[in-house]
Amino acid sequence: MIKFLRLLVLVLLVLLLAGTAFRWGGWLRVREVRVNPARYVAVEKLTGRFLGANILRLDLRPLWTELARDSRVLGAQARLNFFRLRLEIEIRERSPLVALEIVGQGSFWVDREGVILEPAAGARVRAKAVAPGRVAPELVETALAWERLPRALAERFPVLDLTGQEAVAPGPPVLLLGAICQVPEKLGILSALWREGLLEGQALVDLRFRDIVVLKRAKGR
Repeated sequence: MIKFLRLLVLVLLVLLLAGTAFRWGGWLRVREVRVNPARYVAVEKLTGRFLGANILRLDLRPLWTELARDSRVLGAQARLNFFRLRLEIEIRERSPLVALEIVGQGSFWVDREGVILEPAAGARVRAKAVAPGRVAPELVETALAWERLPRALAERFPVLDLTGQEAVAPGPPVLLLGAICQVPEKLGILSALWREGLLEGQALVDLRFRDIVVLKRAKGR
């Protein structure tokens, strides 16, 4: 019995020393850091932060906290490969969907939920941010519908103004499209008017009222 206890104590001591050596020694250090292609997160920053660190003492909590503060990041996962001494980080980011000219900020790409992502060029829709780094999702849906206009019709109306409660497109002619959420259905009427040639010579096209279209001809026509 005494021999067994001595052997048990010896084994535990060896395991303790081995664990300490592996945890604080230089054997289990990260040799490689792999990060999936990221659009907004600096991969070099992540690689430099963990390369050479001891795998048994890796603390990823500061990374998760930092990524959680970035509204452009949806989530992240990490995997450790002990045999290859490799850390693999997978980051899921938001995808740019449509460009908006945001009042007071410039032109930016936004995702479907209205999160502002990155600078853009040639935005055809003007809007306001409803919160820091975000526009209303209904503005995104409206902008998408506007971008889907037939090319020849879109050239007539290069800008859609969503900064107010009602959408306005400076012409000629000037379009009054009504409540922002109603714009997608109004665009069907607009396309029909365009195909029939009823936009020619008009100064104002008012589509704000349901089932009623008001056309105001330009002076001298």
